[in-house]
Amino acid sequence: MIVFDGVDISAVAPVRIEDIRVSPLSLNPVARERAVSGGADFVRMRDGTRTVAVTFALLDDDPVTRAQSLIALKAWAKRDKEYMMQLSHVPGMCLYCTCTAFPEPSVRQWWESKLRLTFTCYDNPYWTSIGETSVACGTQIYVAGDAPPLMRIERTLAEAASNQTYSDGTHSMTFSTLPAGDLVIDLNRQTAAVDGVSVMQYYNYTNRFLVPVTGAQTITGTGTIKYRERWA
Repeated sequence: MIVFDGVDISAVAPVRIEDIRVSPLSLNPVARERAVSGGADFVRMRDGTRTVAVTFALLDDDPVTRAQSLIALKAWAKRDKEYMMQLSHVPGMCLYCTCTAFPEPSVRQWWESKLRLTFTCYDNPYWTSIGETSVACGTQIYVAGDAPPLMRIERTLAEAASNQTYSDGTHSMTFSTLPAGDLVIDLNRQTAAVDGVSVMQYYNYTNRFLVPVTGAQTITGTGTIKYRERWA
């Protein structure tokens, strides 16, 4: 029902899930205050974070085993970084989150059903397809979803290459030199690296880095486009 970092919550402790509430994306408007006249100039709307609240019960009247279950649940709800979370009612998609609040159990009311674990999505607050699509550059693709996809370009260079260009038909980005090795161009973070070493010093900054978008599109160049669709 709830799988976090590959582990189902039911395998950790005998919990009875009461409810799962996935909040909508928080919307953070960016506006510029006017110096003289009233109001403000709207600039853009920025998507913020979202939370997943899991409310459950531990129907165990033994205080020792109940405490052990809570310890196991807190260990399961990792908080050192964001991990993949899968919910059974949204098949094929996942969220990436970290635990931001632990339950506050009562020692006396062992039957309570309002224990809550809260997770927060920071870096990627969108519903993201678990499966990844791979197509060769130059092939027309249609990217579904209502949020920018996670997209990158990969290529293995047997030897160094010069003046390598990638284009979406409107904008182009050119690298004056690409050394031999495994190239990864992350279109979301606007970075490029070969064997993990940045090659952004070879990027022509008079160009515009390609931006991941939804809909029909064709990216030309040499390599493979890999993407995962996302929804708000």
